[in-house]
Amino acid sequence: MANKLFGKIYLEVSKIKEKTLFLKAIINVIISVLIIIIITLVGVFFRETGFAESNVIIIYIIGVLLVSTQTDGYFYGVLSSVLGVLCFNYFFTEPYYTFRVHRDDYPVTFLIMLIAALIASGLTAKIKKECAISSRKERETQLLYQINKNLLKIRTMEQIATEGSRDIGLLINEKVIIVIGNPEEKNFFCKIEGEEYDNTLSEYEKNRIKDIYNKKEAYNEPIKKSTGISNYYMPITGQRDMLGIIGIVSEDKIISNEKIKILEAVSTQVALAIERELIWEEKQKAKTDIEKERMKGNMLRAVSHDLRTPLTSILGATTTILDNYSMLEGETVRELLGNIYSDTSWIIHTVENILYITRMDDGKIEINKTLEAVEEIIGEAVARTRILVNQHPIKISIPKELVFLPMDGSLIEQVLINLIDNAAKYSEPFAPIDIKFEMNKEDGVFEVSDYGIGLPKENVDKLFERFYIGDSKNYEGRRGTGLGLAICKAIITAHGGEISAFNKKDGGATFRFVLRGVIEKDE
Repeated sequence: MANKLFGKIYLEVSKIKEKTLFLKAIINVIISVLIIIIITLVGVFFRETGFAESNVIIIYIIGVLLVSTQTDGYFYGVLSSVLGVLCFNYFFTEPYYTFRVHRDDYPVTFLIMLIAALIASGLTAKIKKECAISSRKERETQLLYQINKNLLKIRTMEQIATEGSRDIGLLINEKVIIVIGNPEEKNFFCKIEGEEYDNTLSEYEKNRIKDIYNKKEAYNEPIKKSTGISNYYMPITGQRDMLGIIGIVSEDKIISNEKIKILEAVSTQVALAIERELIWEEKQKAKTDIEKERMKGNMLRAVSHDLRTPLTSILGATTTILDNYSMLEGETVRELLGNIYSDTSWIIHTVENILYITRMDDGKIEINKTLEAVEEIIGEAVARTRILVNQHPIKISIPKELVFLPMDGSLIEQVLINLIDNAAKYSEPFAPIDIKFEMNKEDGVFEVSDYGIGLPKENVDKLFERFYIGDSKNYEGRRGTGLGLAICKAIITAHGGEISAFNKKDGGATFRFVLRGVIEKDE
């Protein structure tokens, strides 16, 4: 059915083209005849006023030149030359108004007049053709310059495919397709006339592009009689490897060699643009890797400094117990063991944060959302931080009914642990910590509040940056690593939520994060 439909469309288009060409030919003939008629009338005027025959011959040659400039093709100049000789014979040689001649030199005159007219017509047609070619080449050069200029401004692969296919299509007046990367992989771009190709190309054409990429050679598809479509594809080759495919999807006609040559010239510019972008991406990756190494070095130095104090405390407490075990009272031993437990819990918490941040940098943390009971997540986080905040009573405010939210339970639990630990550090001993949860339409809102001196207004925006440590007084007396809040932001952002911090009116700070209450369709 599709082939029959395309066949009918092709036949209709062919008929329209044939009618157009026929109409154009009729117009050119009419122009030629009208010019010869006008020239003949002028010649009659010259004859009646006594001008010589040579003057009439000259105006007929001028008429042939006019026909050549006002019509398309060499044929009409030849036609006007023949008509001019015949009209000169009929109207201006004796006996008048007949094709007979009474002088023996007239045939030679007619022949010379015809040859002169044909030469003039040929030269005029050639000059006109050269002017057209020159004008076209000038336009192509301007467009090539514009394409090259546009490619220099482009910064992404998708823009190269989008704007390149559109600009080159304007240059050669065809549908141009650009494929960047391997079509069999996910990270490739394919555009046709600046638009997505999925809704334009058939499965056959998509498979053809994949074959060309694998074979790495140009392909010119013969024109199909049923559809009248001829496609031409060629590889975009860089200095090191094949970068993609550029091609023409031509309808109702065979692609000319001239357009193929233009496409080959432009493909070099596209290859340069792609390679420039690849080099830029490699530099960015190298820059990112260097930054990661620098951050890992900073992390190692920060952690080494922060771990020294609790490890020294643990070592001192265990040494005291081992050396004076028989002399120590039970309450003293319990206090020393409590200190060891507290410092060990802090070290474990710090190491967990470091593991989370390194896994995030390596892209190894995956968000696996399931419906979790909010009450259980908060309860587990409070239980795990009890030893860290044993001097701070925790007040929990949650709805009476059981609430389920889509989340990765272990990660949200880590967020709450970090926020509770942060609240304890920057609150006075025995100051309460409030944990609140409520539903806002379909979203879940979590808040962790303290009663400390609050957040410095000028540095609120930096709170969630890595290695940032607040200037406020740390009542725990222990320097943090500056990773806890950065981890919270990364986890909440990965969940599609938002996290923020602000000062309370009655003193202290509140950290709030919001989770969507609806599981996305792609999950």
